[in-house]
Amino acid sequence: MHKFNIKKLEKLDNPKRRKSMPPEETLKKFNLGDSGTLLDIGCGIGYFTIPAASIINNGNAIGIDIMNEILDVAREKSVDISNIEFRKSEEYAFPVEDTSVDYVLGCNIVHEIEDRVRFFNEIKRVLRKEGHIYIIDWKKEEMEDGPPIKERVSKEEVKNLAESLDFTFLEEVNINDENYGLIFKA
Repeated sequence: MHKFNIKKLEKLDNPKRRKSMPPEETLKKFNLGDSGTLLDIGCGIGYFTIPAASIINNGNAIGIDIMNEILDVAREKSVDISNIEFRKSEEYAFPVEDTSVDYVLGCNIVHEIEDRVRFFNEIKRVLRKEGHIYIIDWKKEEMEDGPPIKERVSKEEVKNLAESLDFTFLEEVNINDENYGLIFKA
């Protein structure tokens, strides 16, 4: 199972990534609203969490990750932002209350999850009724960047899994040449 290597921290925020997946524009493609709570699973350095906090000016953004070192970087980057919080998480136990989140974002993490049913059921636990899930992951194609192709999860596999757990597929979002985006509703 491919996991992010903390030694490759520069891959999380660099000019190439900002050009191919600009965080504010990407969040706007998902129609992120200006109120509510967003949970950014596998938030890393806060690449999406920090801009989400400025979009959701009548709510808050919570970033969770399994690595303390990476959360420390995110906290430093967001020290002056009042509606943001970063929390240490376990893969299948998110540190948020039941039905407390309006939006769940997972960017390039589905391919890292071994028990995807358990993972999506945990999303279901924290998501409010009518809440939205935004999934971004690597296209299942051979390319220079990203995880090995055998570790990738196709958008069809994600759709089938989510729909089997009673999430409703709403639309596909054009992210870039390397990644797909999917929106689901609880």
